[in-house]
Formats: sequence, structure tokens, C-alpha cells
Amino acid sequence: MEQNDFKRKIYDELIKWNNDQDKVPLIVDGLREVGKSYIVNKFAHEFYANVITYDFRHKKELRNIFEGNLDVDTIIEKSSPYFPHDNFVPYKTILIFEEIGDCPLARTSLKSFAIDKRFSIIATGSLLGVLNFRRKKKIDIPTGYEKIIQMTSMDFEEFLWANGLNEESITLLKKHVKEEKEIPQALAFYYKEMLKRYVIVGGLPGSVLKFLKSNNYIDSRDYLKGLIQDYRADFGRFINENNEEEIDYNLQAKLNRVFDSIPSQLARESDTLKFKYSLVKKGGRASEFEEPFDWLNKAGLVLRCFNAKAIEKPLKANIDRTYFKAFISDIGLLMAMYPIQTSQSFLNESLDSRKGAIYENLCATMINKCDFPLCYFSNGQDHLEIDFLIEDSEGIILLEEKSINGKMAASKNVMEGKTSYKAKKCYKIIKENFGEGSFFTSIPQYATPFLLEQIKEECNKGMVLKPLEYPKEL
Repeated sequence: MEQNDFKRKIYDELIKWNNDQDKVPLIVDGLREVGKSYIVNKFAHEFYANVITYDFRHKKELRNIFEGNLDVDTIIEKSSPYFPHDNFVPYKTILIFEEIGDCPLARTSLKSFAIDKRFSIIATGSLLGVLNFRRKKKIDIPTGYEKIIQMTSMDFEEFLWANGLNEESITLLKKHVKEEKEIPQALAFYYKEMLKRYVIVGGLPGSVLKFLKSNNYIDSRDYLKGLIQDYRADFGRFINENNEEEIDYNLQAKLNRVFDSIPSQLARESDTLKFKYSLVKKGGRASEFEEPFDWLNKAGLVLRCFNAKAIEKPLKANIDRTYFKAFISDIGLLMAMYPIQTSQSFLNESLDSRKGAIYENLCATMINKCDFPLCYFSNGQDHLEIDFLIEDSEGIILLEEKSINGKMAASKNVMEGKTSYKAKKCYKIIKENFGEGSFFTSIPQYATPFLLEQIKEECNKGMVLKPLEYPKEL
């Protein structure tokens, strides 16, 4: 099995994009090694007669093609010597721009390709949002002439596919989730154990592949630890005004401090309502570490969950960006940052400390993979907190990750009308089976991503409005 054999949900998005007669160049953005190149190349070779790849990371000379005029004819003419065995056949050729962030002028050229329409373009980017952090020379972003979709590491359903689970079995699980109906114990045990594997292995295709080949977590963990070092090598890297790579070593040091601080801050036993800069460095302040956080967030390595000051729609309008929790974007990466004994204890369910941090980080990644904004509620006065808030077309949904601690005082007050806020529903995420409480519905951890997908599907249905007729009589 190779990484591109894994079934990925983004493949359907690529097909949908390709079927759009008015399509513009597509950028698949995401953390390094989430599988962007594999899935893009698989798609391209299945749907196009000619596939030509510009690898701007490993073949830096290709960047020269985009110096000067950026009309399509000039770019194709200058490209031909670099691809002597490839045919640039109009309407039958797709160009793949690998790591387009390494060649900002190639991104500027997307406008020309969008207008010309003779060649399809898919670009990939792993540091798309951060490589131009310090660039003094303005580079035009072709707003309106490109489409960007985010690719994350594999979600739990994709992990189940990789482990050989068929659609019929997953459909049955989804049915139980939709009906909020208790799952037979044998199935509940299977999914619970599979989720534990997902937690330690994560969703990065290389890690999953290592695990499936040997069934040995050590192989997967070694891969993840090596990948973390590769990520660190990218810390602080940017393109300067001369279109050359540079590393800001001062920024790199801060990035490492912030990144290393997240697992320990997640696991602290008290005052967990927000990330503390003072724990990154004694006397540390937001002014010093806001830029590193922004860098890690844009690179797709770190997630920020902001505090909502009010449980009201729209949630984004109530977010206080000065208070947030920080999570690692892939649960396997988080586990690789903890000692190996943490993973061993997690598997045999003997872990006491860090367990709550792991489950909360897991839930954050599930919400992020469904493309919901991450936010929580804390009023800052009586320390009442709701772990996560999401909104659908009808109202606010409360999500409480309570695999360790069952207290839900804030959610209870909201759901029982003891506050000025209102919520549509409250879900208590637990290790056990479905159940009903006085003001909440219990849902197993392994069912949570399917619940979120169902909420997302309902939100995306939209509203069909009937045509209006102008009144004949006034």
C-alpha cells in the first residue's frame, strides 16, 4: 500500500472543481505531509492526458520561468526547455505547481491562466500563508482568480477506511449517530479501540502507512518525531525581497518556544482556561509571541480556540482574540511530543495526568477537520467554562468533552434557562455509549466526527428561494 492508495475526502472536491466550466486555478493548502502531492497527482493522472509538474521546492531553477512577463504564452515558451519530453497541449494538459509559496510570482501568474483557460492549474502549498511574512517587495495575490481549499491530515473516518472498514459498516455507525441510538457493545468496543489507535498514530498518511505495514506504533512514532524535526527546519523560513530563501533565527527560536510549550500547557491541572505567554518564557507577553503563534497557525501546525464572550450567533462576532487555548493540529503529532510512556499508558487506559489534554486536543482537531471555527466559552468571573461552541443554521450547540470530569455547570445553567443565553442542544462527549441526561445527550468520542459531519451537511444544504413575481396590480 502506498500513501496515494488511501481514500481521501478531498478527492471529491477535486472532481467537483474539475467539472466546473468556469473553474479558476486551484490551490490545495495544508500542513506538510498531509498528502497533498499524492492526491493531486493521482487526480491529475486519472483525468488529464498530460500532467506537467513544477516543483519549486526541489528545482529552484524553475522559478526563473516566472521572472518577467507573466502571460500564458511566455510562461509556456519559457517552460518548454525545462520539460523537453512533455507536451503542452491546450485543453488536455494540467500544470501542477508544487510548493507555490516558494515561487510567489507563479502565484501571481494564476490570474493569466484563469483568464486564458487553455491549461488547468492545481497548486499545492504547505507554508502558503507564512513564506511572505517578511517580504518587502509587494507580490500581487490574484484575488478572484484562484480557489483555495484546505487539506488536513486524515480524519477518523478516513483512518477507518485505511484500516479496511467498508462503507456498509460506516453507514451503520452513521445511522446510530443520526438516531442517537445506543450502539451494540461489540461494535462500541471495536470503535473505541480503533479510536485509541487513531489517537496515537494520528492522521498523517506517512504515520498511518508505517503503522499499517508493521502494526508497531514505534515505527509510526519514529516517523512522526522525524517529521517534527522537518517542521522545525522550516520554522522562520521566508522569501526575501530578492526572491531568495532566508531564515529569521530569532523568530525560529520563538517558534520553538511556543511549539514546545503547547503540550505542557494543555496538560496543566489548574487554570486551563487560556494559553499563557508567561509559561513560554518568564515574563513573556503577547507582543513578543503573537507573531510566532500566527506563523504556526498559518502553517497549519497549531490550532487556536478563542474565547467567546457571549453564547450568541454569530459566534465570530463575540470572539475575544486575546484569550485562547492552543492545540496541535494532528493528534498523533501531539502524542509524539509526549514521552512514549504516555502513549503506552493511554492504550492500556492507565493514564491519569495528560488524559484530559489528549481528549480535548482530539475534539479540537475533529471540529477543525469539519471546518467549524474553534471557540469556547468562559466568563472569566466564576470560572464556568464550556469546552466548545459551534453554530448551525438554527442556533448554538454546546460540546463538552467529559471523558474525565463529568461536571458541566455552565452548560446546565444555559440549557435550563438560568442565564441570558440560549443554546439549541448540548452534547456530552464520553468514552462510553450513547445516553440521555436531564439537559444533554451523551455521545461516544468515536461518534463525534460523524455528528459534526451531519451538522455540517445540514448547514450546507442552504435555502432554496422561490422566484418572486412582480405584482400585476398595484
